[in-house]
Amino acid sequence: MSSSKAFFKVLCTDIEGNVTPINPEVTENANEIRLFIPKDKITGLKYDKLRVESSLTTIPDTADGYMFFPTNFDYGVVKCEFTKRENASFSSEVSAMPVCGICENKDSLFVHVQSMDSDVHFIVECKAGTYTITPEFLLEGDDPDEDFLIVYTKMPYATYSDMARFYRKYQMEVKGCVPLKERIKGNDDLKAAAECLELRIRMGWKPQPTPVRRQTLENEPPMHIACDIDTLNKIIDRMKEKGVKSAEICLVGWGPGGHDGRFPQHYPCDERFGGDEALRAFIKKAQSYGYLVVCHSNCKGAYEIAENWDKSLLSMYKDENGEIKPWLRADYAKDGLQGGDPWHVCAKPAYEHYAVEMYPVIRDYGFEGMHYVDEISACAPIKCCDKVHPVSRKKALEYYRKIAKLSKELFGGFQTEAWFDFINSDIDYVLYTSTVSAVNHEQCGLFDELIPFYALVYHGIVMSNATSDTINYPIKDKASHLKMIEFGSRPTMYFNSKFCGRDWMGKEDLYSDSDEGIKIGVGAIKVAEEEYEKLKYLQYEFMENHEKLRDGVYRVTYSDGTIITVDYNFGDYTVSKLV
Repeated sequence: MSSSKAFFKVLCTDIEGNVTPINPEVTENANEIRLFIPKDKITGLKYDKLRVESSLTTIPDTADGYMFFPTNFDYGVVKCEFTKRENASFSSEVSAMPVCGICENKDSLFVHVQSMDSDVHFIVECKAGTYTITPEFLLEGDDPDEDFLIVYTKMPYATYSDMARFYRKYQMEVKGCVPLKERIKGNDDLKAAAECLELRIRMGWKPQPTPVRRQTLENEPPMHIACDIDTLNKIIDRMKEKGVKSAEICLVGWGPGGHDGRFPQHYPCDERFGGDEALRAFIKKAQSYGYLVVCHSNCKGAYEIAENWDKSLLSMYKDENGEIKPWLRADYAKDGLQGGDPWHVCAKPAYEHYAVEMYPVIRDYGFEGMHYVDEISACAPIKCCDKVHPVSRKKALEYYRKIAKLSKELFGGFQTEAWFDFINSDIDYVLYTSTVSAVNHEQCGLFDELIPFYALVYHGIVMSNATSDTINYPIKDKASHLKMIEFGSRPTMYFNSKFCGRDWMGKEDLYSDSDEGIKIGVGAIKVAEEEYEKLKYLQYEFMENHEKLRDGVYRVTYSDGTIITVDYNFGDYTVSKLV
């Protein structure tokens, strides 16, 4: 039946800025309210966006409790206390998780957007003493390919940990997520990867901003060689001497032109690094030492310099005049990337043409473990308007899932960059769940605290490293170390994480350009391995509860009864067990 208490207002804005209200279908059953809008109701009307306002997500600043909401992967999931504050607002380009919540008061509510065809984000505001959370769908004049559904679940006095467990149940029962302890059965590669740290090694790159937007073999900028194959051998020899028993080594920028050099071309290994035969020999040697070796790949980027460049396989969009054009990636268009102008490959040929053709060849080098595909979960899927390979955002998602499944079949596992949770049933590990380890009011007046909501949902299902700041944590400050522990990380180390002036993985780095640099790096790897050896069993457990005991002190409880208490004031942590 219709809800008699909740008030909803759905506003559609067309591309000229005119606003039209529409009536949604609202039903209520026990603690659940479902807001439904059939796609046919707005088909052909060329709306730019659809906004859903509700009394359920309108809260006075005098209320008890707090709200949490996702950002993009820059800031993870943020907690915001209900208190009097200056007017402030936040709106991410697209929400990395389609959920938010109001917690620890009688009107606590979990909000779950279950329509993923259109870009959805949450507009969060504090204005004139009132907080609001408003889902907004970005249509950009296109007809939707699926209906709109938002589910509001009343959960009086629930915490964000309660809501994370509720969402985890949905992910397992509806979306197909399977616990890691089940997935490792019969999969020795995945088990080995889960029980060792990740070591990424960036081998080389061309300059960015790029001095050449349309590159050819004749005008290609010179590549900086940071780590050739001889140096790779030095690193693993030093690791073996130091007693590093296990690691998963991911080679970044190993192909022609280095990092982001000539995608979608991935091979052969650039001769300036040593070439194919030297690479194969290195992989065999590393495996004989007990290390997994995988590689970094990309399914979205395309540069004209590639041998397999094909303009007909790019994502296509309609401009304001209705003309179909290839998609130049807006996030990198200003400066280009290392390979020049960064074009976007449509998800359908990314799987059917490139992945199916190339991944078996990549596997033949000997790579084995969790194959890395960059960005696949760091950005929302893009709709393609090409007549030959049209895909909706939802269909693009399905092709990315096929890429993940193919990776698992060929290599043993699949890892990717960030934490958009639309394909988490197929991911084994993400490189980070946010790019920062702390949030503050300078970033946004609504940001009070970063919470490990992703880990509360997916720990024990998808392994993760907490933040890009916690990469190489043994050479960083205590706060980075403790954040890695608090968020239940599988640790990641990185030689040459900084390049082209970009240091989003921290100002501190490990370098492979000297014997001393390798010695320091391997020493840090050994520190991380020894610590992870004591905690790796937790990767198979759910994170059941996360709570703030007092300023700077947090307690995390796992499904096996393990309790980790992290104290940022004293710079340490303790591990105990429920009795």
